Amino acid sequence: MTRGSSAGYDRHITIFSPEGRIYQVEYAFKAANSVNLTAVGVCVEDAAVIVVQRRIPDKLIDPNSVKHVYKLSPTVSCTVLGIAPDCKFQVNRARAE
Repeated sequence: MTRGSSAGYDRHITIFSPEGRIYQVEYAFKAANSVNLTAVGVCVEDAAVIVVQRRIPDKLIDPNSVKHVYKLSPTVSCTVLGIAPDCKFQVNRARAE
């Protein structure tokens, strides 16, 4: 089973293909761009506002369960876009720090 020119080079992030490409990084960019959502943050002198587009992918999903803005502490919030489990992992990691 061959995978074309990427055979053996797309399994590790530290290995370059003969063309000089890192396939795992390209896969990550492709996954992040596939979400196709927009988030905007505006900061002024004494306030900050985060606006995030929310798209419910399926009628069976509870709209309240789709979140992109998370509270890290009483005074700090963040927005995440991407693959949901990866986003939740990063939010929990930021909360721990």
